[in-house]
Amino acid sequence: MSVTMDAPPVQYVTTSDGFSIAYAVAGSGTPLIVLPGTFYHVQYAWEFPGLGQWLQALASHYQVILMDIRGTGMSSRDVQDDHVLGHYQRDLEAVIEKLNLRRFLLLAVSRGVDLVVDYALMNPERVIGLVLGTSGDARSPSFFRVLPLEDWDLFVHSIVPHDRTPDEAERIVELTKQASDQRNYMLRWRALEAAGDLEPRLRRLLTPTLVLHSRAYMNTPAEEGMKKAQLTGGRMVLIDGSDPWGDGEQAVRAIQAFTNELVAPAADKAHLSVREQEVLRLIAAGQSNQEIAEKLVISLNTVRRHVSNLYDKIGVSSRTQAMLYASDRGPWSEKTR
Repeated sequence: MSVTMDAPPVQYVTTSDGFSIAYAVAGSGTPLIVLPGTFYHVQYAWEFPGLGQWLQALASHYQVILMDIRGTGMSSRDVQDDHVLGHYQRDLEAVIEKLNLRRFLLLAVSRGVDLVVDYALMNPERVIGLVLGTSGDARSPSFFRVLPLEDWDLFVHSIVPHDRTPDEAERIVELTKQASDQRNYMLRWRALEAAGDLEPRLRRLLTPTLVLHSRAYMNTPAEEGMKKAQLTGGRMVLIDGSDPWGDGEQAVRAIQAFTNELVAPAADKAHLSVREQEVLRLIAAGQSNQEIAEKLVISLNTVRRHVSNLYDKIGVSSRTQAMLYASDRGPWSEKTR
């Protein structure tokens, strides 16, 4: 892009277990929390070749919230040896609560995908949709487990995209070393590996999901993206690019098309009965069918029938979409009070 955006101011929040987490906010619109996966540095990300242009494209349409998880970038680096994957959820929660975000999009690339999938599984009512960028790697796991320990400098050089100019490659290596260190990288990798295969978690997702895949990314074939789309019941879009983020403008177009279809307007269908409005309000509050039955003193089968009917009337096909519909149209919750 012809104009380069300055890095937004870096802000800090403290997690429930005492870690200082750096984050930055740019743009306006629907909140979009971004975990770049392979490069965490809320200040240098905006000048990182490829990533900077990608973030700028996103910030022209969304409120981009970029954050450094613990052990990376400008966040606390004193991660302990007993570190586990679940600790990153505290980092996300701290930023989300600080910004008072009710609902938002989550976007992650590379191994950041693991973190946002786990968050969406635990908090489906808060996540409008998931955007999963290129992740997975055709190289042997030992490449990430052994090489960083044996030769950190060689490892950092080896992950530079193949089509970068010498100047860009040098800058990527320089910034990568600023963003992470050998010890914290290995602690993060071990936590990710200890959490096990991502596939079972992808199967359990209820959140609408878009998979983006960079067609020229040499480390991960397009079949990996196709598999994620199949497991989540989502869609996949191939975009240009040789790094895991891909082309920013193409990514934005795909994300906009995805979010525009998350909830059908269905204004002419939304003639819900009083009981259906009550059920929708309780769905929006995160209650299960059984809890709704107990609250309204009706049978579980009756609740299921009401849910099916209101889904048809408001034009949605999942509980998450119904929550989003109700949240976007606040009067639904007021009419039944």
